[in-house]
Amino acid sequence: MNILNKKLKQPCVMVCVTPQQSCQRLIEAGARIAKREKMPLAVVSVFRESKGLNANEGGALETLFDCAGKYNASMDVYFSDSPVLTVAVSAKKKNAATLVTGFPAEGSSGFIARIHEILPELPVTMVDENSSEYKIIPMDKSETEKAKELNITSVH
Repeated sequence: MNILNKKLKQPCVMVCVTPQQSCQRLIEAGARIAKREKMPLAVVSVFRESKGLNANEGGALETLFDCAGKYNASMDVYFSDSPVLTVAVSAKKKNAATLVTGFPAEGSSGFIARIHEILPELPVTMVDENSSEYKIIPMDKSETEKAKELNITSVH
């Protein structure tokens, strides 16, 4: 059987969290989007395999797991030293229709930009500390081609 022809799961809203209780706002934002779009909610967290999990992170993770359960969301926890690739593969396997993340702080790791490079067709919603949402919406390929053809004289 060719796994590429396998029927995809129902699209979902996927939320990426880190082991911080403040990430509850990300799950709540994802739940709002999932309700509006009539999709299931999935939560994912990736820990660096080389660092493991400490007691503080374990407590925060338990809080996030409880929060996910409140919205009937599945929650997957992975240990990987390639978190971007792990999230991208998980998003494909779960058929994520949108990805919800925190808003990157100054000096961030570039996680969102790298996810966007790997999955340019996947919309990303970033949520700041005030629960405001900012979206990265994929451009239509034809729009990208039109933009490449623009030159200084074609802009009025």
